Amino acid sequence: MERMVFVIDVTKCVACYNCFIACKDEFVDHSWLPYSEAQPDMGPAWISVKEIERGQFPKVKVCYVPELCMQCENPPCIKIAKDGAVWQREDGVVIIDPQKSKGQRQIVKACPYGSIYWNEELEIPQKCTFCAHLLDQGWKEPRCVEVCPTQALRFGKRAEFVNVIAEAEQLHPEYRRRPSVYYIGLPKTFIAGTAYCNASNDCIEGARVLLIKKPEGEVFTTVTDNYGDFEFEGFKAGSTYSLKIEVEGYHPVIIEDIFNEKNVYLGDIYLRKRVE
Repeated sequence: MERMVFVIDVTKCVACYNCFIACKDEFVDHSWLPYSEAQPDMGPAWISVKEIERGQFPKVKVCYVPELCMQCENPPCIKIAKDGAVWQREDGVVIIDPQKSKGQRQIVKACPYGSIYWNEELEIPQKCTFCAHLLDQGWKEPRCVEVCPTQALRFGKRAEFVNVIAEAEQLHPEYRRRPSVYYIGLPKTFIAGTAYCNASNDCIEGARVLLIKKPEGEVFTTVTDNYGDFEFEGFKAGSTYSLKIEVEGYHPVIIEDIFNEKNVYLGDIYLRKRVE
C-alpha cells in the first residue's frame, strides 16, 4: 500500500481554524477504537495553527502554519513504546494503541515535534491519526482537509503529489525522521525598504533595485512600486548582501553588508537628484 501524505500550502492558510474545529468535532466525546480514544475538549489540539510574525514596524508580516503529527517514516515514538503500544500501518499512519499505551508518558516525550499529547483523565498519549478510521471506511481525506475553505490542506497518495513534494519542504529536516507532511511557502527572511526623493520627499516609483549576494555575486532585481516600496522575499537566513537603487535623474544609492540573520527593513532611503 502506498504512503499517504499531507501537503500544506502556508500561503493559503488564513487561520480560520476550520481544521481545528473539525478535528474537535470528530474526536471530542467520540472513541474510535482501536484507532483512538476520545480527545479532551480542552487543552490538546491534534492539529494546531501556529502564528508566525516577521519583520518590524512598519514592515510586518504574519503567516499561519498548521501543524499536526508528521507520521514519520522513522518514528521515535514506536521505538520507545513498550508492548507494541505504537505501530505503523502500511499507508504510513502511526497509531497509538489506546489500551496498550496506558501509563506510557514516555511516548509523549519521544516526539521531537511536540505532536503527542498526554490525556490526563485517561492516562494515555494521543495524537492525530490522519482520521484513519474514516480512511478505512472509504473516505478520501481527513476531516480537516474536507473543511479547509482555501485548500491550504491537501491529502492523498504520495504519487499524486510527486511534483509538489519535489519543491516542498518539511519541518525540522535535521531530525531525520522523514515526515509524511510537506509544506509549501514556509516563511523565509525578507529584505525591504522605501525609496524617496531627498528634495521633495516624494516616494520614487519605478526605481530599479538590485540585491547582490556575497561572495557568490548572485543578483536579484525588482522595482519600487507607486509607494516607493521594494521587497525581496524568500531567502534563507545567514547571508550577506549589498543593495543598489538606481533610477534616471538620481544618483544611485549603494548599501553594503546587509546581513539577513532576521528580516531586514532598511527604512526610508533617500536618493539625490542629479544637477542638470
